[in-house]
Amino acid sequence: MYQSFWHTVPLVRILIAFLLGIGTSMFYSITQPVVIVTFSITIIVSVVFFYIKLPYALRWLSGIAIGSMFYCLGILLHVQQNQLLQPTHFSYAKNATYYLVRIDEKPIQKKKSYKMRASVISYLNQQGGHHPTTGNILIYLANDSSSIIPQYGDVLLVEQNQVNLVLGPKNPEEFNYRRYLAFNHIHHQCYLKKATFTGKNNGNNLYKNILATQQYFTMVLKTYIAQPEAVAIMQALLYGYDDDIDEDTMSAYANTGTLHVLAVSGMHVGIIFYILNMLLFFMNKNKRLLFSKRVIIIASLWAYSALCGLSPSILRATVMFNFIIVAEMLNRKSSIYNTLAASCFSILCFDTNTLANVGFQLSYMAVLGIVFLQPLLYQKFIAQNWVVDQIWKITSVSIAAQVTTSPIGILYFHQFPNCFLFSNLLIIPLTTLILYGGIILLVVAKFTFIATWLGKAIMYVILFTNWLVKLVEQIPYSYVNGLQISISQSVILYLIFLVVMGYVFYRNKLFIQSALSLTILFFGINSFQYIKNAKQQHIVIYSIKRDNAIHIIRGNKSVLLIDSNLRTDKQRFRFHLQQHIWSVGIKQIDTVSLTSNWQLVEFNNSKILISSNKGATNQTNIDLLIVRDPIKFAILTQLNPKQVVLSGTLKKGYAKKLAAFCAQQHIPCHDVMSSGAFQMLYQ
Repeated sequence: MYQSFWHTVPLVRILIAFLLGIGTSMFYSITQPVVIVTFSITIIVSVVFFYIKLPYALRWLSGIAIGSMFYCLGILLHVQQNQLLQPTHFSYAKNATYYLVRIDEKPIQKKKSYKMRASVISYLNQQGGHHPTTGNILIYLANDSSSIIPQYGDVLLVEQNQVNLVLGPKNPEEFNYRRYLAFNHIHHQCYLKKATFTGKNNGNNLYKNILATQQYFTMVLKTYIAQPEAVAIMQALLYGYDDDIDEDTMSAYANTGTLHVLAVSGMHVGIIFYILNMLLFFMNKNKRLLFSKRVIIIASLWAYSALCGLSPSILRATVMFNFIIVAEMLNRKSSIYNTLAASCFSILCFDTNTLANVGFQLSYMAVLGIVFLQPLLYQKFIAQNWVVDQIWKITSVSIAAQVTTSPIGILYFHQFPNCFLFSNLLIIPLTTLILYGGIILLVVAKFTFIATWLGKAIMYVILFTNWLVKLVEQIPYSYVNGLQISISQSVILYLIFLVVMGYVFYRNKLFIQSALSLTILFFGINSFQYIKNAKQQHIVIYSIKRDNAIHIIRGNKSVLLIDSNLRTDKQRFRFHLQQHIWSVGIKQIDTVSLTSNWQLVEFNNSKILISSNKGATNQTNIDLLIVRDPIKFAILTQLNPKQVVLSGTLKKGYAKKLAAFCAQQHIPCHDVMSSGAFQMLYQ
């Protein structure tokens, strides 16, 4: 009996309902009792439909019931895994004076601090005694040479008043760090000048061994690979540690569409699987040895995944390989789509918030592209020799993965690598060679002579690869950035892809008509936004600590008044300003460095005055006064401003006093550090 593709992938149908449930819970607040009752009803209905054996024409009712059940399961699991809804969370502790927190990861060194994730294990109140509790916090410890840096498993004493909720973005379109941390089950943070230890090495023994193994690998790499830049790339390739890679190198890989090679992913797991399968070839002789071989491979893959920190991409690949191996052990063949769905379902059951992880989304979409689209592309061209065949294979894989990941990449990173085909063709073979070399180096590390020469060879290959990536990045129009699409537009792009593939398979004109309609809708949304941006007129004073940035926007042109140090700090500029500039469609921007003197700007018949602590000004009747340096309160009477904005360069104490004075004088006052960026719109 003929069965459509949809009927051969029941796990995919279940997964879609499950994903919709998780997504619903992420965007809408639903109480747990309501979900439990609804979930119970769907279970009962599904069981009833199963036993009464509905006629074939009505079997869709059973499908709806089962889909509804897994939809509710997605909501229920997400609600239950929300730590803030747990009564044991430390934020509900009354009269807490201190928290005992355990460091849960290796501290990451930043410019001025060490960042580390910690779990709150108990709290102390004024009555004394320890009270068990739960919850995670993010700790920033001042980078002071005199202080001792905590390690994994250390227990610290933290004052209750030092722990605060993570604040949301203070500037328009700024990266929402609070939401990012919430998806990682962190809602609070604290800043410590000095760590107060109460215990050491109380963590998980398995994770301690993983960190010790990583430290040993790092020591080997630093011993035999002299260049820190090469060591950083090797660490990323071997076990996913990329914190030592400098920003310019990381940006070059991203702009050329080759950043995926630095993220431990399915390719790495596949290489480990291939090596183990080859080394254990002698165990294929009988069923018992073959069974043992598969168990060894499964255990080794999990050990490698743990070594890499169980990132979403490698977790996906490991779980998928496990399902494939177990299916072989049970002599059962399954659709690759069912295997992918099963691995995705398993990971999300463990942590539903993984769905919001960009790496998780990109990983699964890339695999779907490779599994579905790559074979179709590969069959379109038959190579005449092995070399051309390998080139076409890499090219078809790159095209397939890029097609299915581009909507997500544009949505989150606002760029598209035009040279991805060329760069992947060059970089993938080189990084694969480097990865094999790194594995061999770790194996022969005790043989100093061999390891020394191998380390030098690896170093030169890595430096050449980095040079090549940066060279491709410098090619004119090698990438385009500033692309701005909404979530709905990214969904439309995927729908266009699906209906086009539907036409390829079924040759039905309806698919082409649908593709054209969706394309018109996509560009219609863009046109509406373009017209809206062309009419915009407003001023934005950004909220940036220790710096000033004032944006005067008229249509798709603007003038940006900015402090010189912020202008040259690419990372801070990108974090605080760049996303907003792209979102409002600025095509031409004149950047002007702020001087230390009083500056008057006129915009739409409004007088905007930027203060200074040098000299005096004879201006009066100011529409908008931006205070960036301490000024005498008497000056406000002279200026007679209609609106006062306090910038991020003012000290907190002075800003409070000036705000209080403005309140007494009935002058509207906005502090960008406490209230976020100030925006004044003009009609």
